[in-house]
Amino acid sequence: MNDLIGLEYCWGAHPSDGRNKTDCFQLVCEIRTRLGLSDYSEKFSWAYWLYNEQTLRPTRLARWLIHEGERIKVPRVGAVALLAEPDNAALGTVTDQGLICIAPGSRVVCIPVERVGAHYFWVD
Repeated sequence: MNDLIGLEYCWGAHPSDGRNKTDCFQLVCEIRTRLGLSDYSEKFSWAYWLYNEQTLRPTRLARWLIHEGERIKVPRVGAVALLAEPDNAALGTVTDQGLICIAPGSRVVCIPVERVGAHYFWVD
């Protein structure tokens, strides 16, 4: 997972597409794949067809997670984290190293889970 740290944010970019960029959804998919879990990318492709980074609202992400997953109180490896602020939302993934997500500075970081205020979901 260390190779993901430091990647730049770019809407629709995937960590393995050679651009050294990613968005939060593609980052979650990549991490879950590496963990041997489903990446559910086919279930989320609608977001790229219907929205852009300015129009995809936090409530839409939350509704999707509630519909596709189960909210959990105790984060575990592979859980998807919804990091939400009033006008912005991002997804992250719990790993054995911490929560990997895109920080406000637009780079991928790893943060200790206990230092992050997030809502956690288990998505099959």
